[in-house]
Amino acid sequence: MVTLYVKSLPLKDVITNLADAFATNFTNYCHEYTLEIPEQFGEGFIRGVNFDNGFGLIEYKCLFKENICIHFSVNEIHPLKFIYCSVGEVKHKFEEQESVHVIDQFQNVIVASTAKNGHILLFPKNKQIHLNSLEISRKEFKKKLDCELSKLDVKLRKLFKDLNGRQLFYHHGNYSLNMADCIDKIQTSRLGGFTRRLFLEGKANEILSIQIQDFEDDRKSEPKRQILRKSDMEKIRHAAGMLKQNLSAPLTIASLAKEVGTNPSKLQEGFRQVFGQTVNNYLNKLRLEYAKDQILIGELNISEIADRVGISNKSYFSRLFKSAYQLNPKEFAKKVRKNSE
Repeated sequence: MVTLYVKSLPLKDVITNLADAFATNFTNYCHEYTLEIPEQFGEGFIRGVNFDNGFGLIEYKCLFKENICIHFSVNEIHPLKFIYCSVGEVKHKFEEQESVHVIDQFQNVIVASTAKNGHILLFPKNKQIHLNSLEISRKEFKKKLDCELSKLDVKLRKLFKDLNGRQLFYHHGNYSLNMADCIDKIQTSRLGGFTRRLFLEGKANEILSIQIQDFEDDRKSEPKRQILRKSDMEKIRHAAGMLKQNLSAPLTIASLAKEVGTNPSKLQEGFRQVFGQTVNNYLNKLRLEYAKDQILIGELNISEIADRVGISNKSYFSRLFKSAYQLNPKEFAKKVRKNSE
């Protein structure tokens, strides 16, 4: 394992220290510092930019040939870190503890070490990693807090007020679709110069705003959580597959949500995000597509098809079909036979 020791703030020093460790140079474009990883160590880049009032963003897009340990240290109180992993898996540990935290794809952590103790990030070899981190200098950020914090979650309120790093803080979660969209826009932006700097500063503020909402939602028990997470998308697609496989006897929304490991509210929101429809509308779309295909095949009568899609009320089935295809099932079947003659 290769261990690199870097300062935590400002982010220019992080990039400078990493460049020294890698025996390479870095670029400075409108105060965004970028290090291209030398070929002998791997590929990709690390870049960082600081803003006013203690905000900073750092992005790691890299594939290392050896396990890399980046050890962050500082002579003053270590900054708050909000870390988001969009590709791969990294590990984090506090300098003052032995335990290691795994940050998987679409997961995030909020970390704050005590006093002058630092953080350690562990990057595995031969694994593509894409990581973004919002860094907040506690005392500098305090100048930005011109709003009352009394309505903020009590844990976050204590975190932002802990200017001297008296309390260790660790929170692990799955980041939301809104956060995923924000991170993706940072990673794919093609802006340059002053325009890019303004864009990134806005996104840094947006990350914090979304994270506060995500954190407060995380603090609720699962049945009461409302915010859809990036990791929930697999559950939504699994639910859609279950509906397709069980058209004749579909699960209720509550049962389907339980089956895939979420709650009805998040299930409905997920279907709107992925398919642009409610669960029931999506189910009816599947039913009608199946019914149309069976009429075209011509092996089943209308009643048998209605039973296959789990609709016992034939007049309701007829109305649904006509709303989708402008003809009721019998009229559609007649048209199919006529066209085949």
